[in-house]
Amino acid sequence: MLHLTSPCSLPLRLMSAGNLINNRGFTHDKRTLDTFVLILGDLGTLYIKQEDREYEISTNQYLLLFPGIQHLGYKASQGHLSYYWCHFKIHQDNYRIVNQEELGHQLYFTKNSNSFANDHYIIPETGDLHHSKSKREVLLYRQLLDAYERSSYSEYLAHYALSLLAMEITADFVSGYALGLESSTYKHITEIMEWIRVNRIENLSVTKVAEAFNYNPNYLSGAFKKHTGVSLLDYITRTKIDFAKSLLLSSRDTVRNIANYVGFEDEKYFMKVFKRVEGVTPTQYRNAFYRKHMNDK
Repeated sequence: MLHLTSPCSLPLRLMSAGNLINNRGFTHDKRTLDTFVLILGDLGTLYIKQEDREYEISTNQYLLLFPGIQHLGYKASQGHLSYYWCHFKIHQDNYRIVNQEELGHQLYFTKNSNSFANDHYIIPETGDLHHSKSKREVLLYRQLLDAYERSSYSEYLAHYALSLLAMEITADFVSGYALGLESSTYKHITEIMEWIRVNRIENLSVTKVAEAFNYNPNYLSGAFKKHTGVSLLDYITRTKIDFAKSLLLSSRDTVRNIANYVGFEDEKYFMKVFKRVEGVTPTQYRNAFYRKHMNDK
């Protein structure tokens, strides 16, 4: 896998940003750009390739497309597709594209000095945010779109919003690298997290998840907390609420319908949980992020 590295002493330069929403079977155009493109999956799956590397970008997964390299869709999406995108450049093209081995060598010395990770943006070609403790990156991406629409105030508002997002992705990646994401235990936890995401509209509980993977519920809860920093029950709740947030922003369904769809039979209980997790009601959340450029192709 390739990685973008660049000194973070100056902000990244946001060129454009938006939210693609398509329900008709979307296939990405073939093109080669002079900018980086950062894509974050929201709903559905985007099928896209960069050179000969094929990717399936789903909810909370991101892809970085490099300038001067051709990318194109290799398969049409199915059903509802929504993803966030932004085009950006780097001041004076001061960046490097490095492979896994070279990055690993640089991060080895980071353990002693912390200088490289602290002074650079580090964005992998692709990754996911499932292990993020608070999903800050997803929220920051939506704030980025809002800042872009309000750039008449100051273009630097959007530049710094993008830079903060890039630094959060960097911090998430570096912390995961330090924890040893290649360990067998972490890989199994990651599999469980993905299973929860796929089954997020079901009536999930710690016991049901443990039964699905033949674990003792107490043991699984402890292992999950150790490797992710959040309890298994909190992760189940956050996964459902994150899905509800996406539906609130990409559809006009009522709060009641969205609550039922993500597995809450009681609308009032859903609203209570949503406010506890997000600090605002579902309606307030929907109204807070109405500024964003939408496109369907």
